[in-house]
Amino acid sequence: MRLATQFLARLILLIPTALILPSYAAPLPLDDLIRPPEVHQVKLSPNGSHIAVLRMHEGERVLVFMSISPLKVTGSLRLRGKEEVGGFFWANDERVIVSTINSQVAADAPVNYGSWFAVNADGSKGENILAFSGGMQLGTRIKRRAGYVHAEIIDPLVDNEKEILISTYTWARDRASRGDVYRVNIYTGVRQSISDLPVPGGRAYTDERGELIFANGTNRNNDYELYTKTDRGWEQVTHPILRNATPVGYDHDRKLSYLVLNTPDQTQTLISWDSKNQKLEKIIQNDIVDISSVIKHPRTSKPIGVHLNPDYPTVEFFDEGDGFAPLYRGMKKAFEGSNIHFTSFSRDGKKGLLEVSGDRMPGDFFLVDLETKKVDFLLSSADWLQPDDLNPMHAGHFVSSDGLRISTYLTFPKGTEKTGKLPMVVIPHSAPQARDFWGYSTEAQILSQNGYLVLQVNFRGSTGYGDRFYDAGKNQWGDNVQRDIAEGVQWAIDQGYADADRVCIYGASFGGYSALMNPIRNPDLYKCAAVYGGVYDLELLYPGGHVHHGGQGTNYLSPSIDLDKEEMRANSPLQLYDQLDLPMFIIHGREDESAPVVHAETILGELKKNGKPAQSLILDHEGHVFHNIENRRLLYAQLLDYLDTHIGAGAAKSEPTTLNH
Repeated sequence: MRLATQFLARLILLIPTALILPSYAAPLPLDDLIRPPEVHQVKLSPNGSHIAVLRMHEGERVLVFMSISPLKVTGSLRLRGKEEVGGFFWANDERVIVSTINSQVAADAPVNYGSWFAVNADGSKGENILAFSGGMQLGTRIKRRAGYVHAEIIDPLVDNEKEILISTYTWARDRASRGDVYRVNIYTGVRQSISDLPVPGGRAYTDERGELIFANGTNRNNDYELYTKTDRGWEQVTHPILRNATPVGYDHDRKLSYLVLNTPDQTQTLISWDSKNQKLEKIIQNDIVDISSVIKHPRTSKPIGVHLNPDYPTVEFFDEGDGFAPLYRGMKKAFEGSNIHFTSFSRDGKKGLLEVSGDRMPGDFFLVDLETKKVDFLLSSADWLQPDDLNPMHAGHFVSSDGLRISTYLTFPKGTEKTGKLPMVVIPHSAPQARDFWGYSTEAQILSQNGYLVLQVNFRGSTGYGDRFYDAGKNQWGDNVQRDIAEGVQWAIDQGYADADRVCIYGASFGGYSALMNPIRNPDLYKCAAVYGGVYDLELLYPGGHVHHGGQGTNYLSPSIDLDKEEMRANSPLQLYDQLDLPMFIIHGREDESAPVVHAETILGELKKNGKPAQSLILDHEGHVFHNIENRRLLYAQLLDYLDTHIGAGAAKSEPTTLNH
């Protein structure tokens, strides 16, 4: 474990206006906080002798291969052009399969088009085994159907050293083109067709020994469908419970399939299904949240437990897994206050690669001997950050005015948990169909390091809290979603955490939409608003941006907001700018395709024309998220100065001074 550095000296500022700013540790340098983690993922080879490391090199994602004893580099993979390394897995002791991603300036994250590359662990014999682009498939003589094709590896075929199983689907505008299942040679890229799929937009599932057992997808009406593989081919599952389930694993000893069931008005349930005896059994359901992921036995891969994220991350086992569950609990206790999960295991199940992360730790990686329980540190994702220098995130919740449990996360400046009445920044998450988690947050650290309490609210419509909670956010972007955020702010004030006179809202993308929509709905709640890559006019989403991609824009948007034009205008900040009477900071990348820069340019023009000029930062050669480190430094330096002026020490300095004796 890394050694913690000593706390830096605290500075006490006494402002003579009956306003006392609490003492803070000196903030970490901004450059340390905006620097992206160097190590993203580490996985163990099947024989347990090597690791593959996804890491950053000169701003690109590359794959590095290392021996464990001694720990040294044995090979590497760096792709050409705009392609970078995405996900990866060991196919055998010498061969690694890599998903390739495209680093486009305009995108908020690198784009995965479903292409795969294979390489030996010494960096040799690189081969593009699955690549789809434009109107043809690269590296193959098989013609594809119309539309972009995405390929997903569904079974590594652990007993087959040369082949894997993949499932494809097309991003077709007609929502009718179905995918296929292929057996692919990982050395040559030669593939053999195994089966077509019964429904578009999904994938096939195996028993993890190469046999197809399920397939799923969505029909023309966007309704989910599940199929099972029989001697007669694919047959749709009509069982009233199973038809809404997603396969997650298989137990060969008991001949059981495991599926996650989505039930209206409830959270997800893990169930087992004995197809021979037509017996279904409920295994696990949490009252608050859905199932985050399934824990599998290191040797047999049968499901034995689940990861849950109600407030803090937890695990729940339903099978002791021949001693693996007690070992896992022991690891959890040893790294108390952290989130742990195994990224991979050796083929014999005797060694595992453990990732440990948390609110004050982006991620450390350890080699675990599952027999002796010995744990050896390998790599840190950000070794320049020390946990004791970072600020803790606290989970909480409140009940909304209409009875929903709303989860919150608060990140305090160091040593201020009991101080009270802190200047606060609320950060709505950047997509309506997403959620915040307990863990390391760059922006929460940047702001809390500089004296601000940070509030994150998982408002209605956030994913992971069951169908009822998700459905409560439909058509509510400008109304009840915003009410949840505002009630979260009021909750933090009522609890004594935040100063009601020093609250600012800041968000990106959909969070940026909320950063202006919330002050419109709650004009007395905020002193300022900052927006990063925001959406200001819902009608502008149609000609460009998120909902237009792939010809499926309406299908994406319609469950989320009312498509009636009058309703969209009534819930668009651009149409309501006259109700914005607070300082604003508009941040945007000129090459943004998710929320085109016309959003920022239009609202800035309207604000200026009507005597409400806003501070702005619009940068060339940046997209939905700023990637250039110099531009990121500029963004956060200006944001901190802006906050300081309106709710920080700079705001206090401008107030009349009266000494209190």
